[in-house]
Amino acid sequence: MVRIQGYRSPAPQGIQIAREVTFDVFGRQIPFAVTEWRSFAFHDPKAKPTPAEPTLIILQGERPLLHSITSARPQQRITILAERRPGSPDVFVLTVDLCPAE
Repeated sequence: MVRIQGYRSPAPQGIQIAREVTFDVFGRQIPFAVTEWRSFAFHDPKAKPTPAEPTLIILQGERPLLHSITSARPQQRITILAERRPGSPDVFVLTVDLCPAE
């Protein structure tokens, strides 16, 4: 699981950015300023180390959820909860929260 929070780039003035990524949504490239990236996983001591996080993230999921990301206003904070495999650029979006909502 991964929780990604941030803004469509550029982020609002004064917001601290942890990293920049690009979302691929419906084949459209959307620059995204990440303020928080949290991964939740089970730990397996025999597993290989997690590869570096990709900078191009391909979002998949229900169309209304993906549309809410592409239509978010520049000043709206976007929080995404998604499933993913470590090192894979594909994530399956489970929920999207926009703040403020309107």
